[in-house]
Amino acid sequence: MMELSAYRDIFIEELNDQLERMDQSLLTLEQSPSSELIQVLFRAAHTIKGSSSTMAFREMSDLTHEVEYALEWVREKKPEITAILIDTLFSALDAMKKLRSQYISGEAYDDCSSVVSEIKALINKPAEQEPVRPPVLSAAENLKVEEATAAGELILMIGVSLKEDCQMKAARHFILLQRIEDICGSVITASLSPGEVVDKDEDSRYGRFAVVVATSKEPQLIQSQLEGDSDVQTLAITPFESGEAAGGEIATTEVPANMPQSGPPAEERVKGNQPTVRVSVERLDHLMNLVGELLIDQTSLADLKTTGIRNDPAKALQSISGVSDHMGSVIKELQEGVMKTRMLPIDQLFSRFPRMVRDLAQKLGKDIELVVQGGETELDRMIIEELSDPLIHLIRNSADHGIESHEVRASKGKPAKGRITLSSFHEENNVVISLADDGQGIDAGNIKASALRKGIITEDQAAHLTPLQALHLIFEPGFSTASEVSDVSGRGVGMDIVRSQIGRLNGIIDIDTEPGKGTTFTIRLPLTLAIIKGLLVKVSGRVLILPMYNIAEIVRIHPEEIQTIQGEQAIINHGRIVPFSWLRDKLHYPRVERSSKTISIVIVRSVDKISAFAVDEILGNQEVVIKTLGTMLGTLNHLSGATILGNGRVAIILDASYLVSH
Repeated sequence: MMELSAYRDIFIEELNDQLERMDQSLLTLEQSPSSELIQVLFRAAHTIKGSSSTMAFREMSDLTHEVEYALEWVREKKPEITAILIDTLFSALDAMKKLRSQYISGEAYDDCSSVVSEIKALINKPAEQEPVRPPVLSAAENLKVEEATAAGELILMIGVSLKEDCQMKAARHFILLQRIEDICGSVITASLSPGEVVDKDEDSRYGRFAVVVATSKEPQLIQSQLEGDSDVQTLAITPFESGEAAGGEIATTEVPANMPQSGPPAEERVKGNQPTVRVSVERLDHLMNLVGELLIDQTSLADLKTTGIRNDPAKALQSISGVSDHMGSVIKELQEGVMKTRMLPIDQLFSRFPRMVRDLAQKLGKDIELVVQGGETELDRMIIEELSDPLIHLIRNSADHGIESHEVRASKGKPAKGRITLSSFHEENNVVISLADDGQGIDAGNIKASALRKGIITEDQAAHLTPLQALHLIFEPGFSTASEVSDVSGRGVGMDIVRSQIGRLNGIIDIDTEPGKGTTFTIRLPLTLAIIKGLLVKVSGRVLILPMYNIAEIVRIHPEEIQTIQGEQAIINHGRIVPFSWLRDKLHYPRVERSSKTISIVIVRSVDKISAFAVDEILGNQEVVIKTLGTMLGTLNHLSGATILGNGRVAIILDASYLVSH
């Protein structure tokens, strides 16, 4: 029996790609029906069915068989692409995604019979054919199986069913047998399915047959080389056990006897889906060349150490300086190259949302289109994964409470179809993500009034709020202006989650809105969280690092400029009141004597909040590699990691979002 778990990660990666391709193709098909899209969908379903069958994932294989049949029906009968047809295919796709998740997590599989019934009812599918039966091996053929197994070859059964309308089935049967032998190398036996009834036409006997082969090739490779014949109805490759073959029946998607029916193999259940990143060969070659240059520099330094210093120290020192400069340049380029290997196009995230907006529009009874721009923008894989939930919250809010109903839009002279635009682009060393809708916008006055009613702010605080500060109240926990509870969203519901997650990514979120015109949320994020530019400061004799991305400004003030406003210390910065505190007090460090007449202030911004922190000394900035602290230290919310400085000492990196929020 072949070891399937070795190919599990490859199978999951391919499955993800094909499901994503089907999702995007179905969305496009709904808007612009075409035979090319039907062919793309059919090909994806066929690929999933074949690979699932090879991996003994019968539940997925059976379901995709039905989907493939439905798509073939559409391709041949060319019916009108109705909403019912699209919804049925989307239901099947959702079931396939659920099976995928259960396969990865090791859960029991859902019963997909209801989805299968929907497909059959839609296309009036005829009764299933009898399964392809396995051949019964003779003693000589069993000996061949034993010899091939001892030689390390796989014993596979290839079950083939030809289409009913296939002309000259016998000729097609022999052509396929020859192809199978050419591809696999050794055919042990081949037979028509026993018990076939000879109809009026003798040719019909060749409609279904099974071939047992011994091969060193993997089933997926064989499947890809054999599939594509227009006369083949089904083609499935399964492991063959000679001791269990006689008299049994094997369907085209049969699962081996020792494989469980309700979930993945036991050894796979504890194995999670390992995160992977696809890297182009060109980038890997570039990294390899850089490593080669470093090895040359290492050899040069070793030579200078052994002979150069002894023969001519002054010349050797000059040479060492040159090699060191070159190594610095190569290391810088190597760092950038490694960072790029972690980068993925943000379209991998954006591509999930058109389907979500479609479903939301149907549920809400609205006509909404999602326009996606800048999907080629690259961002760190880890940041992309963490961005999913915040963007889902924002999109659902825009669809539910941003975009108006048909009647309201018509009364305002707006197009009947509402528009949500999701875009991304690079800005210096950051990535900017913008989510804009052409809906009703947000009224700052309503926000302030709602916050007062809920006790989030006091009357005195409300009196001093600017319109922009009032808008940012929607990020407070439990805030909402919705007049009634919606099962989709409420303007503001979950927005505190958006703020906290963007903050954890060292990001900033801004709001720009105009009542009656629409709202734009702008998120600014660093390209990566692995390497950052940090500001080094000294506090109570300790060197600490603040991410430069969160530094709004560095100023020096006199002690008398510190004011007390509503019982809290603050400073006035460009006409704005900014909360003030000593960083040493925030971190509970001991106080040290100060001789300077001015105070160094670092103004830190995170998401929508800002604070000023006094430090003892500003040391400068440099790029640092973030090292995680592990779990042995427990929960340290004010720290995001640590790094090793050039002098070998460890410096901790402060979490700006935590400092500003607490």
